[in-house]
Amino acid sequence: MATMRAAMLGRKVAAAPAAARSARAAPVAAPRRAACKAADKEPAEETAVATVDRSKDTLWFASDQSLSYLDGTLAGDYGFDPLGLSDPEGAGGFISPQWISYAELIHARFAMLGVAGVATPELLGRWGIIPESTALPWYESGVIEPLSAGFDYWADPYTLFFGQVVLMGFAEFRRWGDYDNPGSLSKQWFLGMEPIFANENGDSKYPGGPMFNMFSLGQTEEGLKTLKDKEISNGRLAMMAMLGVFVQSFVTGTTPVTNLIDHLSDPMHNNILVSFGNIGGSF
Repeated sequence: MATMRAAMLGRKVAAAPAAARSARAAPVAAPRRAACKAADKEPAEETAVATVDRSKDTLWFASDQSLSYLDGTLAGDYGFDPLGLSDPEGAGGFISPQWISYAELIHARFAMLGVAGVATPELLGRWGIIPESTALPWYESGVIEPLSAGFDYWADPYTLFFGQVVLMGFAEFRRWGDYDNPGSLSKQWFLGMEPIFANENGDSKYPGGPMFNMFSLGQTEEGLKTLKDKEISNGRLAMMAMLGVFVQSFVTGTTPVTNLIDHLSDPMHNNILVSFGNIGGSF
């Protein structure tokens, strides 16, 4: 009996150190596995950070202040905001980051249409596609006398002017309604055409739908981002082009198409230096 008790005590004593060793070994193994998992994740995180470089060296006239709120999510964001207009800390009234971004895009779209509208009639008239009498300079087209060229439209210039005011005012109020409440246009009766104004994205800048994205472009997130960047880049260029159109017309008294043709025919006597030296031309 004494021998059996001694054997049993021996097994218990042997088992106790083994259990203690197992208990001590288990916590060591878990941190090692966690460390391995963390090591596996670190390269992925570093790679994700490296793909979005928002340093001042890779952006246009960026500053530490502008990069504190311009994180690259806006289309055409190069960190350029010297006046801090997009700074959320200075938001107030209409001057808010959302409104600045929206207003820039709307002006860019109007400018692209404007540049095309300035050049197209004159080019079509020169090519003989439309009557030369309708290929009026942009500053004589559809305006009230004395600037009007006297073209006989289907209505008198005053009727045309006030008609444009009413139609554009209606369109602008509709646009403002969608900005204030995205998707609201599809819920308001409009001659049974409400579905074409559906705001698919909930974004007033890019409503989509059959009216504003009839070719179903930008089906992927990356493709949509590329199209947004291209649109705002071309729109900014168009805004600068419209400014050039205004200045050219004041300085030379003619249209940009005529300026270009004159420059190509005689570059030495028709260029920007000569034009600024002869300031005084008028409509």
